[in-house]
Amino acid sequence: MKRIEESGEISFKQAFVDFWRGLFSFGGRSTRTGFWYGVLMMSLVIPWGLLGLLVVLNGIVYGMTGPAGIFWPVLIISFLVYLVVSIIIQIGTWALFFRRMRDVGFKTTPLVIWVVISLAKEAIPFLPVLVGIINLWLIYIVSVPAGHFVKQYQNGFMKFLFESPETFEFHDDLQVIEFEPDGTEETVVKGRIMERGKVSFKQAFHDYFHGMLSFGGRSTRAGFWKVALIIQVLMMIFWTGFLGYVIIRLYSYPAEEAALLTFMTALGVGMIIFSAFVPFGFANWAVMIRRLRDVGLKLKTMFIGWGLMAVLNIIILIVFAAGYGFTLGMIWGTIWNVGIDLIIQIVFLCLPTGAMATQKEDSKFFENKALF
Repeated sequence: MKRIEESGEISFKQAFVDFWRGLFSFGGRSTRTGFWYGVLMMSLVIPWGLLGLLVVLNGIVYGMTGPAGIFWPVLIISFLVYLVVSIIIQIGTWALFFRRMRDVGFKTTPLVIWVVISLAKEAIPFLPVLVGIINLWLIYIVSVPAGHFVKQYQNGFMKFLFESPETFEFHDDLQVIEFEPDGTEETVVKGRIMERGKVSFKQAFHDYFHGMLSFGGRSTRAGFWKVALIIQVLMMIFWTGFLGYVIIRLYSYPAEEAALLTFMTALGVGMIIFSAFVPFGFANWAVMIRRLRDVGLKLKTMFIGWGLMAVLNIIILIVFAAGYGFTLGMIWGTIWNVGIDLIIQIVFLCLPTGAMATQKEDSKFFENKALF
């Protein structure tokens, strides 16, 4: 397997290719973005999507042949396929974990010891609890930048865990990009989405999928809405087709078979929808944060705003529950909350670039106008 050496912000496509090219590559390094793309796709999207496809396939076979035909052989083969794919993905995930930990500064030996402990945890009392606590800490570890733990340690145990600055190769993750037509230059992280001026449909879609987990950078108003509107239309077409398929299923078979086939179809398609919505959910979240940053808001300001909206939603629910009773109040309160939240978000997402930026250089809540 090819040795994987990532740096900068990795695209979704590059992370996918690196996962399979480095399936057994426990050496090398993977960036924070490359790691989370791999975990997102290989631990959530592909397993659930494959399981959904197999459930739908078995439902189709059952509908065509019944339980007395080739249904059981197909079911057994489907189980074996899923088992093999799961094992392969688990191996690749361990390799990705090794590369990410090496990227933040860990040596290989403590990682091997950790894998052995994780595999043997069930044989030793209380070890599963300790492993679970350390796994929570590891979520933080794999989320820090490259070389975060590379320092000149004096403690022997720390020297055993981490690389020293003399042995660790730091990558240059910055590049200078030039914006047209004014020709201004800016130094940014490699691969980061930095839209300015007019953005075409092609560029908007490229940035959307390229930056599924790119929460840094900026997206213009055109870059956001060109993707958002198309995605919503595609979602409406998809749901219409899915509901039509379920209705046809219900009326194409006897009542008993229709109930089973509809259940299998809904279950399988539901898994596929879940697997598809996970990356789309992250992509929508990322492009919205980039759009709000382009407006001039800092990340902490966004979270403060969402927190205030959550408080407002709770107050509205309480008011409607007190006035209309719990059940009816929850329904009307939810409708009002959805409408208010939607209007507020649309207003902010429609603002032009730098609309809320400030002249202050040390503002804690808004970006500096000089950056726009």
